Amino acid sequence: MVDYILITKFYNERQRLPSIIENISKQTLRPKIFVFINDGSNDESADIAAETATKLGIKFEIVSMPPKAKGNLDTLGRAWNKTQPLLLRLLQNIPYVATVDVDTRFPTDYFENMISFLEAHPDIGVVAGEVTGEPKRTFPMFTGKVFRASIIKGIQKYWDISADSFINVKALRMGYKIIIRKDMKVVSPPTHLHTWKGRFRAGRLAYYTGTSLVYVIIKGISKHDAQYLRGHWSEVSRGTWRCDDKDILEYYGTLHKRKLTQIVKRTLRL
Repeated sequence: MVDYILITKFYNERQRLPSIIENISKQTLRPKIFVFINDGSNDESADIAAETATKLGIKFEIVSMPPKAKGNLDTLGRAWNKTQPLLLRLLQNIPYVATVDVDTRFPTDYFENMISFLEAHPDIGVVAGEVTGEPKRTFPMFTGKVFRASIIKGIQKYWDISADSFINVKALRMGYKIIIRKDMKVVSPPTHLHTWKGRFRAGRLAYYTGTSLVYVIIKGISKHDAQYLRGHWSEVSRGTWRCDDKDILEYYGTLHKRKLTQIVKRTLRL
């Protein structure tokens, strides 16, 4: 069996942590180490994670940020930066990494299947299963993302927002493909991106990542997404919140060109 480490981030998740840890304990291929990133919880989440993992015989590490009054999605990357030295040490002899959200549930052979898939497809760097009942995605997300340790090893600093899309972009820049497997299903609540607040935040992120203004306007109008446009304008008006990672700016800054190319190719096939 090939080893992997598993990572989950949480803030005040004392109710849901036992269930995800139990789900992982039933996997046909358990993680070598379960890394818990505690993003400043002010409840007993970290203690419960440690107690549950110990009871179920899962080796673990916990990295904790200072307690805070409420969670902040705009600063999640800071917790990953604090965790990075531990990840680099753990991954010296472990070839794969996986991430999970605390509210996701997996088939018992999920991680064994995904790692076998990566072993058989060296051109693929990141893979995830499809979330049951959700609109189709193109980017593998934290709900069961499995990827090569070399991607983590190539990261000097995470962006402030999170490590999720960041890892995907870094994998693409390294020349890997990233895919979502339709034959592997996971159960997870709908992503916040489909909510009113989520669409507003998506617009803010479009500004943060340097997405073309033309693309933002066309996307917002074509999808009747007023919240997306409002979110983008909220950052334009302030003009102070920007990403400084060159790979991220390059990827999202040329997004409109790739979308246009895809449209032309589809049109020519018709």
